[in-house]
Amino acid sequence: MFRPTRPQSSIFEVENYFPGALPEKDWCFTYQTKILPLIDEEKFRHFYSECEGRPNVSIRTMVSLLIFMGIEKLNWRGVEFQFPRRIDWLIATTTPLGEAFLDHTTLFKFYQRLENDDTARTLFTEITDAFVCACETSLKKQRTDSFFIHGWLRLLSRYGLFKETIRKFLQTLRKQKPGLYNTIKEQLSQEYLEKDFDLTEKDRELAQRKISLMAHDLQRLKSAFENHHQVKQYETFKLLCDVFSQQCEVRDTVDAQPEISIKEKPDSPTICSPHNPAVRYVRKGKQRITGDKGVVTETCAPENKTQFIVDAELVEATEHDSKQPSKIQDRLIANDFKPETQYGDAGFVNGQTILDSRENGIELAGPTAGRSQSFDAYEDTDRPFDAGDFATTIDENTKQLRITTCPHNQVPTKQKRSTKTGKIIAHFDRDICIDCPYAHRCPVKIGWRVATFTVSKAEYVGAVRHHQYIGNSEYRKECAIRAGAEATVSELTRAHGMRKSRHRKTSRTRLQLIFAALACNVKRFIRHG
Repeated sequence: MFRPTRPQSSIFEVENYFPGALPEKDWCFTYQTKILPLIDEEKFRHFYSECEGRPNVSIRTMVSLLIFMGIEKLNWRGVEFQFPRRIDWLIATTTPLGEAFLDHTTLFKFYQRLENDDTARTLFTEITDAFVCACETSLKKQRTDSFFIHGWLRLLSRYGLFKETIRKFLQTLRKQKPGLYNTIKEQLSQEYLEKDFDLTEKDRELAQRKISLMAHDLQRLKSAFENHHQVKQYETFKLLCDVFSQQCEVRDTVDAQPEISIKEKPDSPTICSPHNPAVRYVRKGKQRITGDKGVVTETCAPENKTQFIVDAELVEATEHDSKQPSKIQDRLIANDFKPETQYGDAGFVNGQTILDSRENGIELAGPTAGRSQSFDAYEDTDRPFDAGDFATTIDENTKQLRITTCPHNQVPTKQKRSTKTGKIIAHFDRDICIDCPYAHRCPVKIGWRVATFTVSKAEYVGAVRHHQYIGNSEYRKECAIRAGAEATVSELTRAHGMRKSRHRKTSRTRLQLIFAALACNVKRFIRHG
């Protein structure tokens, strides 16, 4: 049953029993007076019944403990242990002495209720907005960065994936259909439910032979139960079928037994672990990650006394950064955090994301992706030309991009926009292009009749940004402010535990990121607000 926190103070509060136990400037008093009232309990009412069940524990207290959990990198039992023993926590949450008992399962169940709901994100937005207003923080300039969040799953080889997938299915089958399990286990190449279970094989040749045998076991299990009206509904069986189809290939032969071969490269998206099929494996340099990726945006105007994180989101580890700017900006606009300029690294910035950002009224600043950032290569007198070396104008009538001259000042004989691709097709005089001293550097393709240059607006915008970034030192200095986002990422991963997820589900890891970002903002507000 929903019950808001009682507004009356208690005679058993710490300040009444132990006046002066902590200095007046301690963080807990700032939290109690300025942050605790920002937690709107009415937004959590829909999680509880109006008239049935036991009254809920104070929502302000539980939300505060989740924030403290993010600040100090505690687990569920750690919070349960610390709560009745920390005077600063009792003062911050206005909890009377003798009432600071909260079982860790109660807190975790409250956390579970939040995982598939937008209430936590709404809370983050409202509290952050209050911090921004209180500190008079400018939102005009913001910077964005991403980082990997390691999952709890072990990196499995193909050997380990096959063995663990079969084991999980056989565990379910033995529990639900013991008779079928006793029948099928005699047909398998090994005992998968043995106590001494190893997901690795040191001998490489032996591992390859066992992988082949396990592939046949996968096929045998799939054929045995794919038409069974109950077994085929098991999630572990569906997973087994998916792993087999992604990793193996069946070829019909004249013999009764089909030939099963292992695919050199499995089909995408590839299941990395049977314990969480949604998780993806990715490599970046020497990093090998099975987990997710966090994307954070914070204010960065130099005149701000305090910078705050205004957006935090979790995406798949395999999703490229270039897909994020438009999503981030949509959330910022919806939350009234819209910036004038957003800074990102080359992963976020390309011609298309610059154009999309301008449609949202935001200038996306930074170096463009897919281009060398070498100053020596740019200043080389024999470097290849790109779209940024062509002179252009905007047609006043159509508002479309038009090429006026090439790098050798030749005017196009004709140009049009392709109805299929939307690209600009400019034709130049073939004879002039053949004799041009820059022909070996020019992207114009010389044909039998005409010389043609094809470029899209996004390609042109990306090339112009590259020229601006490499050729303009003042612009580079302006974009250097983005590097401060690396410090925020370091703070989240090192001080607030976001380098590694505490959860198996992606929805809970997203919630962990939101509370870590909120904890970071709370800490900054208390220190500098």
